[in-house]
Amino acid sequence: MILAHKIRLNPTPEQETYFNQASGIKRFVYNWGLAVWKNSHSEAGSVFGVMTIKKQFNEIKQEEFPWVYDVAKDVAEGAFQDLGTALKNYFDHKKGKRKSWIGFPKFKSRKRSKQSFRLNNDKIQLEDYQIRIPKLGWVNMTESLRFAGKVMGVVVSKTASWWFAAIHVEVTISDPVSFKQESVGVDLGLKTLAKLSDNEQFENQKLFRKELRKLKKLNRELSRKIKGSSRWYRVKKQLARFHYKVACKRKDLIHKMTTTIASKYRIIGVEDLNAEGMKRNRRLSLSISDASFGEIIRQLVYKSLLFGSQVIKVGRFFPSSKLCSDCGFRNPDLKLSDRIWTCPNCNETHDRDLNAAINIEREAMRLVSS
Repeated sequence: MILAHKIRLNPTPEQETYFNQASGIKRFVYNWGLAVWKNSHSEAGSVFGVMTIKKQFNEIKQEEFPWVYDVAKDVAEGAFQDLGTALKNYFDHKKGKRKSWIGFPKFKSRKRSKQSFRLNNDKIQLEDYQIRIPKLGWVNMTESLRFAGKVMGVVVSKTASWWFAAIHVEVTISDPVSFKQESVGVDLGLKTLAKLSDNEQFENQKLFRKELRKLKKLNRELSRKIKGSSRWYRVKKQLARFHYKVACKRKDLIHKMTTTIASKYRIIGVEDLNAEGMKRNRRLSLSISDASFGEIIRQLVYKSLLFGSQVIKVGRFFPSSKLCSDCGFRNPDLKLSDRIWTCPNCNETHDRDLNAAINIEREAMRLVSS
């Protein structure tokens, strides 16, 4: 299994110049390859793939683009790798192999695109709090690599005003741990982020919504500056750091929650939610994005492999909230605002989220046994 450890870097000004140059070359090669691919597919009888374009680029780069040799050759190779992945994802979506909508690859902008580049594992060296970058040397890291295994590659990227190295490591999955409980149902929601069928719950801290006033203030300051001025860039950097800090708090919360669940229960039942479709509700879109249902399920799936547990996805149309967990009666009149309801058939009073979690657990166990 391949895991990534994202570590913040502390480059010197000279090293940061190299990172900017490598990101620019990667962006140029990606755009060049996409332009050639488009032209080749617009002409009858001249259709060819990304590997052919890469070969064509290698033949002319020494004469037409000699400055690509200022950085590691992995940078250009990684650009073609990203282009091939983007095209594959698009055509997989067109063929119906991917559920989520994916558009055709677009040209990367110098101002709006994220700065990043790839490095292969044969050129990378790690030593405590340092990483060796080809044609650059040793760069300081804020922490050492916490995964033990073979390094498969590194992606260097910039977020806000900081540089990071996402180190991909192939790790060996250990033997399953001894679980405290056999199964659990997880009901994800907005009032409570996660309610478990054993009545344990995780608070929805609404990290982004709590900082909306600060966000509005920064956006007002940015709108009052002259675009492109030094003060405009200063506020823009503050805005980027604001979003990064909120994202870090959210990731910390989700990682702690998913690790607790994946290591405690052997069978984990969750709803297969359509998070993107739920965001179309204008009144709830901000809260749903802030809760990150898709990220919670993604982390539960890969962490279940690490701990030896199993995640069972219950169909999104399964009426988990409307079913009475005592008698099985389905309440068609239940509204989203009904947090506590009484079953008309057996007169049992239910907490909406707990009742849904119990039904999800039972349905997951039924799917496992069938």
